Order: sequence, then C-alpha cells, then structure tokens
Amino acid sequence: MTRLALVQPGHRSAPVLTSSAPLGGPCPDTAAAVLRRQLQPGAASELRLRCPGGQAAQALASALPSEQAADLAADLAAGNGWALFSCSFEDGSEDLIALRLEDGPHDNHCGDILQAIWPVLREDALRELAGETQAAVTSALLWTVSKKTDSAVLVLSPEGALLHCNESGRDMLDSGDLLSDSSGRLCCARPGETAGLYAAVAECARSRRGGSGRPRELILFLEDRQSGMRLPVSLTRYRCGGADQPLVVAILPRQPDRRRIEMLAQKMGLSPAEARVAALIQLGLTNREAAHIAGLKEQTFNTYAKRVLAKLQSAGRAEMAQRLTWQASVGRAS
Repeated sequence: MTRLALVQPGHRSAPVLTSSAPLGGPCPDTAAAVLRRQLQPGAASELRLRCPGGQAAQALASALPSEQAADLAADLAAGNGWALFSCSFEDGSEDLIALRLEDGPHDNHCGDILQAIWPVLREDALRELAGETQAAVTSALLWTVSKKTDSAVLVLSPEGALLHCNESGRDMLDSGDLLSDSSGRLCCARPGETAGLYAAVAECARSRRGGSGRPRELILFLEDRQSGMRLPVSLTRYRCGGADQPLVVAILPRQPDRRRIEMLAQKMGLSPAEARVAALIQLGLTNREAAHIAGLKEQTFNTYAKRVLAKLQSAGRAEMAQRLTWQASVGRAS
C-alpha cells in the first residue's frame, strides 16, 4: 500500500515514528515511556480522513528531523502525495497516521485497508520499539556488571567449569590468591578446598527455589593466600528459559584497589599524603605497620591519621574505613 508511513501515537503527545530506518533512529527514554503508555488505549472507535496540508499535517511535518527530511516535511505540510488519517481510541487518545501514496492500485482504498489493520499493526510496532529500548537497558546493566563492578562474577557449569567472567573476575583469577583458572578448570589457592568448591557448585545446581520463591543461595568460605582471610563466595542457581541445564553464578566481593582508595580519598578533600595514610588505615593495618609501609615515623603517621579522621568527619578508624570501602566498591576505576 505504501513504502513510507509516519505515525504520531497519541497525536501531539508522542514522538513521530517512521517506517523508514534513516529517519527513525534510536528511541529515546522519554519516547519509550510514551510508547508504553500507548500500548493499551482500548478499542479503536473511529478512523477518519484528515485534510491534506491542514494544521494536523503541518504539525506532523514540523516534528520531523528537518536536517534529514526537509523535502519530505515540505511535501507533507503541503499535502503533496500524502494521505492523512486520525484514529481515535476508547481512552480518548488519537493517533495521526500519514501515508505516502505512490499512484498504486490500492490508493483509493487505503482508508478501508488501514481501518482493518491499524489497531493490530500499531500494537506490534509499539511493542517492538519499546522492546528495543528495554534491550538497551539490559545491555547497559550487563555492561556495568562486565566492566565496572568491583565484585568478581563467574558463570559456572554444574560441573564447575568456568564459562564466563567479568573483568574483576579475570583479575581475581589471574592473581591466583583465592582461585585460579587452568583451561577452564578452577582451582582454589588452598588445594584442599578445591573439592569442596566443586561439591558446592554441584549442590547449588541441583537446588530449587527457597521458601520465598527466590533462587537458593549457598555461601562458601575460601582462604585468601595473600591475606590469610577466609572470604565468602556466593553461589546462586540460574536457569535460563530453553537452556538444557542450569548455570551457577559465583560472586566474590573484592577488596578495593589501594590506588582507587587513594584517588577517592583525594576527591573527598585529602592531600596525596593524607590519602595514602587513609588507604593504609582502610587496610586494617596498625599505625606501626602502616607507618613502616609509608616510610614515615610512627608519630608522624599518627599526626596524619588524626588529620584524616578530622577532615572526613569520622568518629574512628572503623567508620572511616567503612566509608572508603563503600565508596571504592561502587565501581572500577576508569
């Protein structure tokens, strides 16, 4: 019937959508919100022919991206080769639909054809556009998990094989202080813990949802070779629709990088020397140990430490360390 159609769902309250890809472009967030509201307007009550080149046509033409469609907008505003319709719905909203005619055999019947197909066609088109926006949102979340979070995220098979991990996970595996990766097979830093890891992954893969309806979470403690601390590993079963078997997602919170702690401390108003002292305190070291690492006398370090607590308005070392740890865990340094 036509190779080009322009639609303004809800008439003046929505962006103009086009069947032509070069004119369309990505759907902005505000447009997506309007589209979602327009998905269920009720039954179509009336489809009527509008005056070519009238106010409605001129308003629609003015909403087109002029740098891409100047000639198109001029023809639409003048009514040259276009048929314009409005479709009213039960909720009072009204769509404005412009069809570019091409002297085809169905031009005289385009109104009858449109009346029969438009309610279904509009719903399919709007759902597709809203879905594209949702896909972009999902992509942003996945990018954040992959690139920016400081938590190591590993995706495992029920047998414990490493299928995928984010950048923090790769950093953690490369260091080998807690887990390491040998051709997709995970090994704990303490060899005696490896069998327990695989048993926990297999148990998690077999588990069903808990009483709350949420996936059951298992917590496994592994020893970090560098610090000697036992760190928690969260294991959660994930079942994707259509997949043959479930997956297990392992999440390991990581100690923030000391350089990132120093950078954030400086952004919070500390000098470079004070930021270095704050980062050493955040690690849980005693003043004597931290002073030795910093190359300072213990008395000098104590003076810096008091100044740091005062500037950050913290009641004590624990509160300051907690604040810096939380700030640094928000995301990976760019």
